[in-house]
Amino acid sequence: MALLPEVANSEGNNEILGDRSPLEAGDYIVCITKSEFKATKAGTGYYLNLTMIVQEGPRTGSFIWTLLNLKNPNPVAVEMAKKELNSICQACSLNAVEDSDELHGIHFGITVSIKKGDAQYPDSNKIDNYKPANEVSLSNPRIVSQELKGAPPQASSAVAKGAGTAPETEKAEVAATANTATKLPWE
Repeated sequence: MALLPEVANSEGNNEILGDRSPLEAGDYIVCITKSEFKATKAGTGYYLNLTMIVQEGPRTGSFIWTLLNLKNPNPVAVEMAKKELNSICQACSLNAVEDSDELHGIHFGITVSIKKGDAQYPDSNKIDNYKPANEVSLSNPRIVSQELKGAPPQASSAVAKGAGTAPETEKAEVAATANTATKLPWE
């Protein structure tokens, strides 16, 4: 028997999990909410784990992740990770990114496909493309709002807020903390 730290499924504590199935193939507006370096299982390198959350459509609030092998003994894995990170930076309209925190909170688009599972693993999502939020294809209109089509990267409308570049206050906060950034594990 295990005494729970609080009463489960009671008034004030009855929220349940949302849909945890893979996202449908299509375009989504997302933003990065968390980034962290983690050691690889083999202990021979590090990867950047980016957590993104869907911002529009029926799956708003759903999470999707990507892992970028930025320090790895396999040079092909590192090259692919650098290209993917550069694609994310360009989708966020950011240059010379030194800290993954600079990518947090900026809305951008992703194109998702389904990676078929097997006997060991279920189906999962694969991110095929990154692009600015205002360039997201409306091929899946249930997911992406019509209002975003043609929105400039720094549009002030509520729908396009965050599309393209970070707000000036966020840029100032990033600049203020840039000098205090800690070194990466391999530096």
